[in-house]
Amino acid sequence: MIEPVAIYFEHCEPNWHVPKSKTNNHILILITSGSILYTVEDQPFSMQKGDLIFVPQGVWRSASKSTKEAHDMYVAHFHYRGDGDGLPMLFEPKRSLTRPFNFDYMKQRFSLLTQHWLRKSAYSDTICHSILLEMLAVINEEIDSQSTQGKSYSIVMELQAYILNHYHRTISVTELADHVARTPNYVSTIFKQVTGQSVTDYIQQIRIAAACDLLTNSQMNVGEISDFLGYCEQSYFNKVFKKCTGTLPSTYMKEKVKIWKS
Repeated sequence: MIEPVAIYFEHCEPNWHVPKSKTNNHILILITSGSILYTVEDQPFSMQKGDLIFVPQGVWRSASKSTKEAHDMYVAHFHYRGDGDGLPMLFEPKRSLTRPFNFDYMKQRFSLLTQHWLRKSAYSDTICHSILLEMLAVINEEIDSQSTQGKSYSIVMELQAYILNHYHRTISVTELADHVARTPNYVSTIFKQVTGQSVTDYIQQIRIAAACDLLTNSQMNVGEISDFLGYCEQSYFNKVFKKCTGTLPSTYMKEKVKIWKS
């Protein structure tokens, strides 16, 4: 069982730092803007937006700003009691730095994790355990993919970067194939092999994760978000959003505001 100790979003000013100390918990950190210098067991890691680091319990770590700009990050401190749940990261914890395939999705999951932690409902511990376990499983899967997929992994990373820059409009598999000078069938095949999902599902997931972020953190209404994300009709956007999240955009926005206020 994963037992959360503290989960939060932090905006850090340029003078932010963490003095060298031994960790009392496992720590998971996702940088969402800016950059920091994070050191684990005297090994420095320059972390930027999109980087995620797992720091196991019982190691020496420190951190500081590597630039004069502020940075933002999600942080989860937790204990783990169990047999590893099939995850090397929990069975034999060691530090690992990775860049998630799907930054927007991981950011959305961390946001949801933080909200449930703050809410402190009767089921918060169970929900937080489930979300953290999913996130760690995704990270383990991506680490395995990076070490085994070679050239295919590099191409998929390039495709994902292209999608992240153009997801607010229609993107075809043919367009992606042209971008990496491969055939559409090749692109579809390796994308599925490396990420475990189709190109279409990935684009839809990115769009909905972006919609969740905009609904929670922007002043845009549902119609404006639908237009911004390239949906031809708001009714179709509502349908896709409900399929992915289980609720309508308008309901999602009201619930998230309610959770944060409480």
